[in-house]
Amino acid sequence: MKTLVTLALLLAFALPAVAQDSTSKSKPKRRPDVISIEEIDAIRTEVATAHDIVQRLRPNFLRGRGPTSTGSRAVPLARVVVDGTPRGEVDLLKQIPAMTIREVRYLKATDASVQFGTGYDGGAILVFTRIQ
Repeated sequence: MKTLVTLALLLAFALPAVAQDSTSKSKPKRRPDVISIEEIDAIRTEVATAHDIVQRLRPNFLRGRGPTSTGSRAVPLARVVVDGTPRGEVDLLKQIPAMTIREVRYLKATDASVQFGTGYDGGAILVFTRIQ
């Protein structure tokens, strides 16, 4: 009788743990501020430039974040940084071939200003290439 109770308790506690382990291998969560190489590789044949990648996977990177002051109507856009070097406006993404992109990240304005200085009121789009 003791053996039956022990076996029943063992099964009761062991089965949920086994079931939980098999479902924990789901695909990783997509980060809203990062376009990973896996995501890029999945669409690489369908896009031509870094701008196409961002437009397709995270279009919010390309949107303005609202006026910087109450008197201003201008909406600042993100600036582009390639492999750690500030390069300029968002249109620069149209000149970077998709096949060279390893990862794209978005930095909020405050983080971009801390890292790169003033002029990043719309944040920064960081582009990391495969060849550095």
